[in-house]
Amino acid sequence: MSVIRLGVAVYRYWRYLFNLEIVRMQQMTYTTVSLPIDLLYTGINVQAAAIANFRKLILYLCLSLMISNTVTVTTAVQSLQNDCQIIEEKDPVMNKREKELLSRLDPLKGSIFSTLDDTESKKSGYFYKLGICSNVSDVPFSGMMQFNETFPNQKWLIGRYDATKIMGGTDWMFLAYGNGEEYTSNCNKSKRTANIMIVCDPINLKGTFKMLEERRKDKTDYCYYLFELGSSVACTVSPVNKQLSSGSVFCIIFFTVTGIYLIVGFLYKRLFVGARGLEQIPHYSFWRDFGNLQADGCDLICRCEPEHAYRGIDNHRPTYEEGPDDQLLNM
Repeated sequence: MSVIRLGVAVYRYWRYLFNLEIVRMQQMTYTTVSLPIDLLYTGINVQAAAIANFRKLILYLCLSLMISNTVTVTTAVQSLQNDCQIIEEKDPVMNKREKELLSRLDPLKGSIFSTLDDTESKKSGYFYKLGICSNVSDVPFSGMMQFNETFPNQKWLIGRYDATKIMGGTDWMFLAYGNGEEYTSNCNKSKRTANIMIVCDPINLKGTFKMLEERRKDKTDYCYYLFELGSSVACTVSPVNKQLSSGSVFCIIFFTVTGIYLIVGFLYKRLFVGARGLEQIPHYSFWRDFGNLQADGCDLICRCEPEHAYRGIDNHRPTYEEGPDDQLLNM
């Protein structure tokens, strides 16, 4: 983008110089007969003006390049400060794993969370701010800060995101910011560390943020602040789809339409037609013969020589003359 801006600026400057020369030439009135000395004087003036303009152009180009380089360096520094920097390990596999886990935090980068200190007393007056790969105060790389509500000028840097360690497993991620301010007397005057346990919250991208504990003892140099953050970025198993399947939708529609058909048809046959008993069933004659019709269709399609049509079961008993096997009996 800086190269494009530089090109546009040079083009506008050359166009301004060209228009300026045209105006100056138009203001000069020449007669058809001029003395050689006038022509020589005019040529000298034009050449001097061109040299002066060339010097201005060189100066303008140098200034533009300086400004462009300054903007590029500033942009690079800002982009470096807007992302976590992992403490490199000797094992390249571990470094690759940490970079993959860090990329999963992209939806949360730039987010800021705050919570009160409820571990010791609700009236402690301390609260904490967490920035996911972003500053929470004017301190460079301030990823986690502790503030005092009673005395706003009192604040402590707990962890910097330019000293990041990250681990992960099934539905959890562990983010650590190191190189905080040193303790004054506790923890062997070691540096503060912020540990953030990111647990799976399949519903919210930015879930609840709370403080769990602060480990601070006199005779140890391993002290830390432990926090918990719920977020969907820590979920490794996709949530169960609670939407109805196409089969469920079909069954719901089928049984709903069938129920409406039976109820409305029953009321119509009973109230308007005056039917009683089984005759109240809608299209009773059709459904009564439905099985027979299916059997006839099966005979027609599957058998080469269709026999007599299927006869439904009724109370009529076949006589001797109606029996189909009477030719097999001894006469």
